[in-house]
Amino acid sequence: MTLSPLLSLLLSLSLPACAAAEHGSAMAHVAQDPQQAPARTKGTIFKSEVDRFIEAIASHSQKPGSAAPYASELDTAARILCAMGRCHRFYVAVDHPRIRATLSLLIAGRRDDGSFGASASEDPMTTAWVVDALSIMDADRYRDEILTAKKWLKGQGIEGSPWAGTVAAVMAEVRADVYPERLAKDAAAASMALLDPTVQFDAGQAVAHLVRLVACQQCNRDLDRAASMPQEAAFSQQQQKAFDFLMSQQQDGVMLVKFDDKMLPDPAITAFAMLSLLTKPAQLRTQKDGEVIDKGIQFLLAGQNEDGSFGKQLQNYTTSVAVGALVRWGKPEAKPAIEKAQRYVLACQNAEQGGYERGDRDYGSIGYGGSQRGDLSNVNFALQALRESGLPAEHEAFQKALVFLQRSQNLKAVNDFTGKVSDPDAGGKLMDMESGNDGGSGYYPGNSAAGYDETPDGKSHPRSYGSMTYALLKSYTLCGLPADDARVQAAVRWISQNWTLDENPGFVAPIGDKARQAGLFYYYMVLSQALDLAKVEFVHTSKQEASAKPGELPAPIQWKTALREKLLSLQASDGSFVNAKNARWMESMNVLCTCYAMLALERCR
Repeated sequence: MTLSPLLSLLLSLSLPACAAAEHGSAMAHVAQDPQQAPARTKGTIFKSEVDRFIEAIASHSQKPGSAAPYASELDTAARILCAMGRCHRFYVAVDHPRIRATLSLLIAGRRDDGSFGASASEDPMTTAWVVDALSIMDADRYRDEILTAKKWLKGQGIEGSPWAGTVAAVMAEVRADVYPERLAKDAAAASMALLDPTVQFDAGQAVAHLVRLVACQQCNRDLDRAASMPQEAAFSQQQQKAFDFLMSQQQDGVMLVKFDDKMLPDPAITAFAMLSLLTKPAQLRTQKDGEVIDKGIQFLLAGQNEDGSFGKQLQNYTTSVAVGALVRWGKPEAKPAIEKAQRYVLACQNAEQGGYERGDRDYGSIGYGGSQRGDLSNVNFALQALRESGLPAEHEAFQKALVFLQRSQNLKAVNDFTGKVSDPDAGGKLMDMESGNDGGSGYYPGNSAAGYDETPDGKSHPRSYGSMTYALLKSYTLCGLPADDARVQAAVRWISQNWTLDENPGFVAPIGDKARQAGLFYYYMVLSQALDLAKVEFVHTSKQEASAKPGELPAPIQWKTALREKLLSLQASDGSFVNAKNARWMESMNVLCTCYAMLALERCR
């Protein structure tokens, strides 16, 4: 099945598809609550209203004895065709001579450079609307005109479909108690006025109403499609329970953390909480949900520092998570803050601007802030923030980051780091370090939270472990490396050989030792992000192959299903998650672990 661009967006990382799948309806859990608005009407809405507007526009533009265009202005004519092509009748060029006359009008407005309009000063969005209209009505016939116009638009910095943008804007207004049929009441009422001969016809307003009605029709179709998706595409009851738990912990959108026996607002945990709450599709959020999220985001915006960072400590970490929340929030007022934050994160990279040279161990890394030593945890958060804030993978920051990533990977073919380093966890003990060769990763070059292995000649190499190997794979993908790159394949091979959801693999300790559970929920989050971004659907494990019978091909693991089931088995009755076996890295905090779990569950579609 081919999904519409908007539905693909609904099912993507930034905006998951909305459905309460166990009830078979996107709004089923709302309809069960008598305090909520009536359930959404499924199927096609506003059929008679749309037909009425199209007929009225046609009759008021008709010239006696001719098949005239629907409008004389290119922009207006293109919008009419876009609406007609996407309405419940799905008009195409062969359906009516008026459509063909309108297409001829559009083509007649084509300029030598491939754009459309009466003059060079014409709004470039006119060209974008014309491209949409040609594509909807007769894409094959106008293929060359469409390609040339798109190239011109790209040169103007304009990409994407204005019709899709119109529909997305309407979808952004949809909430658990506000459906598409309620969003076009004014337009629907205006269609009734067309029946009154004493009411003066306003062509411009009629076109605006038509576009609004058809956009609502398309939104409703997309919601119908989303509701029919299988459960793994839904915002499940378990996710809702986790959502409700986080809602119970916030105060006016802010998360408080205990410092010196005082409960103080914490921007990092608040940013994580807002990012997690935003995993609930906007169409399923209630007014209260939206108000809490808005308050939390406003708290973050108000606390941004002059240099673009957020928070007073662990600033790169806090800023990177805040960027994710602001981007997902998606409102225009967040754009300046996102741009400032991007500049801050770029300034944190240990590179030439800080006096670093390519041969330095820390070159290309990003740490907790300023010029602090970098590590893979901070780097994967920072690279995600840079990409989400609009920085292209071709930017030099990602190329510099690759140098650090290679030196963190236990892969001798690309890791050139050797030398004596100190172990911060052993009182600064010096170790003669070199790279391992299993394809996984430690924490940073020459360092691993999982410990070290010694070679016969007295050298050491950092042990690879799960959370940082997934952080490596995620970072490589954010830097634009393809699946067939040797560095990526080596990391995936380590994952295959060490696949487990029972522990954070790589920590050498007796079975049952709590060290194996260190950072478990962080591990789940970064595992889901890495495999999803790298488009890995199945994990082929060496353990399965070893246990398979002769001639038997073991079934690969569907990691999304496996991870979802594992997480749901760990959820407490109040909806929260917590690492009860190892409190290391703040995983005794149920709010933080619940955020990690929600961000992982979002990827398990």
